[in-house]
Amino acid sequence: MVKATVVDRKNLAVSVIFAAVAVHQLLSKQFPHGRPVDLALSNRHSGPPMDPSNVSLRLSGGKLTKIYERVDEQGSRLLVGPETIIFDNNGIMYTLTEQSKLVSLTLFQQKREGDPSIKTAKVTEVADLGIGRPLGGKFDSGSCLYFADVLKGLCRICLDQKPKPVVELVASRFQLEDGSWSDVTYADDVDIGPSTGHVYFSDATNIKVDRDLHTGLWDIMYPSKLEAIRGLKSGRLLRYKPETGEVDLLASGAALFANGVAVDAQERFVVLTSTFEGKVLKYHLAGEKKGQLETILTDFPGFLDGIDCSFDSSLCFVAMPAPATPELKALFKIPLSRFIRSILMLLPRALAPGAKPYGGVAVVHPGHERSKPSVYRIYQDPTGSDISVVTGVTEHEGNVYLGSLHNDFIGVLDYQ
Repeated sequence: MVKATVVDRKNLAVSVIFAAVAVHQLLSKQFPHGRPVDLALSNRHSGPPMDPSNVSLRLSGGKLTKIYERVDEQGSRLLVGPETIIFDNNGIMYTLTEQSKLVSLTLFQQKREGDPSIKTAKVTEVADLGIGRPLGGKFDSGSCLYFADVLKGLCRICLDQKPKPVVELVASRFQLEDGSWSDVTYADDVDIGPSTGHVYFSDATNIKVDRDLHTGLWDIMYPSKLEAIRGLKSGRLLRYKPETGEVDLLASGAALFANGVAVDAQERFVVLTSTFEGKVLKYHLAGEKKGQLETILTDFPGFLDGIDCSFDSSLCFVAMPAPATPELKALFKIPLSRFIRSILMLLPRALAPGAKPYGGVAVVHPGHERSKPSVYRIYQDPTGSDISVVTGVTEHEGNVYLGSLHNDFIGVLDYQ
């Protein structure tokens, strides 16, 4: 009888072990990026609610104009999903498109006489960038464009290269201090230091981009949704040094989807946006705080995306693609938050939470020795009537050019 009991206990133990392994394997498949984690109060979006009466980012009564592609009846459209507007050193406008093309915009004119709010431009393909999805980009002091591609990593194309420009992959992985290697999983935004020529770029999340099997397209939004639901701060700030070809990690665990990157005029610091925390972060490149990352601004009604800083005014401009609704804020506060977010991660891709139509831009000052960081003004289209899902911002000669993954036009904000 005793022997039988011992055998039964052994069988039970073996069964429990096998069951535990089976459950672990099942959860590993269902949660390949890990289950949701608790998000500290300091890491949650805490900005003010959206002001529905603020309609300053509108065509009528606001400060918005639009630039559309000018095509004939037989022409095919090139201006699709232009997230980041880029200017070369001669002032020529470029953008990166959904079809992984680098295109230029020239010969601007009003679409209708007497209506300066709508313009058209000739759009010309400059280079096919190959398979991928380019997002942020910036020209160096010469003719080379560095751009972030979510499938490849940090890339470069030099337009004066003969016989024709060729895309170079300059950083798809980098070496950590312990000697191991880490992939650049989701290269997102780029800026170039005016003093050193170093290329600063964000690696938004450790969740890889895949295809939507229903559309066949690369679904670059889904990793950001998973990052938000999961609540794990996996975003990183990286730096590429062209003179040595080295990539170094400036900050890890830096953001809940590390997004926009911008350098100040003296290259004393880099500002970085944490999308789902609604924060602007500052990484110090010089001074007493060298090597430190700090939160400088949190007073935003929406989630944050791209950022760009003016070297002339020292003001920075932050894209807000979606409002931080009370429902989304509550998702991280309720007692069953992790359980509910686990269910959301198990839902089919098509049922993942979406954003309400909205377009927003914040004008901020990152602060200096004599003043604290501050939010100067919020421009918004609260219902996305004229512009929605603003993901990219570029300041150039007193205007802010607005791009979006969802639009077929470029917005222009006259903020002065």
